[in-house]
Parts: sequence; structure tokens; C-alpha cells
Amino acid sequence: MSVRLLSRAITLVKLNNNLMKDVSLKTSSCCCQKNYFSAKPSSHVVVEIDPSTGEPKKKKVPIIPKITLLHGDDLTVTTLEEAQKISKRRDLKLVKILDLDTKTERPVYKLMTPQEYNAEDIKHREQKKKQQQSGALKGEKVVLLSHSITEHDLQTHINKILKWLSKMYEVRVVINGDTNISKAEKVYAFLEKSIGTQGRFLQKRQKGSDIKFQIIPPKKDKDGDRL
Repeated sequence: MSVRLLSRAITLVKLNNNLMKDVSLKTSSCCCQKNYFSAKPSSHVVVEIDPSTGEPKKKKVPIIPKITLLHGDDLTVTTLEEAQKISKRRDLKLVKILDLDTKTERPVYKLMTPQEYNAEDIKHREQKKKQQQSGALKGEKVVLLSHSITEHDLQTHINKILKWLSKMYEVRVVINGDTNISKAEKVYAFLEKSIGTQGRFLQKRQKGSDIKFQIIPPKKDKDGDRL
């Protein structure tokens, strides 16, 4: 009997030792898995340093310009891109009214129906036609020429003068004779011949060795055609 009891006791001790080993292995495995899943991936954040100050550089945030948008009695502040989307979605015309509003320092746009746009265009053309018929000048330009100017440079100035005349500007011209009035007269004659009926030469006068005069746009009839 004592031998049997001793044998059973030894068997129980072995079983107990095996159970303890299994528990220890499982615990170790769980810890490893826990550490594996809880481990945070490494991340590298690159920060630019300003060499002059030694401080991190601030990222520049792009500034999106705003516009003032008019639609009927409504006034909103938005971006040009958003205004273009609205005009496309509502099938309206987006028209710039002012390049820059001095109070808000924003350009001004207006949403118009096709009918409003056509009416505004007709009104603008009528005003332009009346202005041309009345001979109203927009302003004046000044051109200084030397008696020794080359023909190429003189032709460049003539092209500018013709452009200004077509836009209803008065052009004041001074030809510097520099003690040689005959050469200054030749420059004047070349100008007069080149411009022809596209401008009217007025108030030609000589002061010392200089020749001064004005060129204004030609007269127009009731239909806006040149006389």
C-alpha cells in the first residue's frame, strides 16, 4: 500500500510541474504578443530650421484672394473660383465691374443674366459712340523728339502716336532742333506725311530751335466715321 501511495504522489508531482510549465509558456507568449501589437511604429518628423534665427521655419499658408460678388441686391465676399462655379451652375455671366475697390481693396464682379449682359454691352457701345461723336478727348500724351532721330526710331514713335489717336488722346510733340531748325522741320514734315488724315496737326509754333505742336484725332460724322 505504501508503495502505491508513493507512486501516486510522484505522478501528481510530475503532473503539477508540467502544468506549471504550460502556464509559464502561455503567459510568456501572451506578453510577447501584447508587446508586439502595442509597439508604436517609428515616425520621423523633419523640421526645417532657419539658419539665421535657429528657430523652426513657419510654413507659408497660401493666401487665396477674395472678390466682392454682386447679384441683384445681394453682396457677398468669396473667391473668384467659387464665383465662376456659381455662374456656371446658374447659367449666368460673371462680369468684372471694378479692377479694385479702394475701400475693400478687392476687385468687384457681378453676376448677370444673358439679357442683362447684352443690355449692358449695348449701353457701353452707345456711350462710346457718343463720346467719339462729341470728340471728347480722354487725355493727353507727350512725345519728345530729337532732330537727329533715326527713321526707324521715328517710325516707332509714329506707331505709338497713331495708337493714342485711335483711343481719343491728344498728343503734344516737341522736336528739339539744337541750333539746326532745318532738320527739325524735316522731322515735322515726315510726321505730317506719315500720319496723314489719321490725325490733325494744330498750333505749330517755333520756340528757339524747337518746334512744338499738337496732334488730335480726326473729326467724325454722326455715324462715327472719319470726315
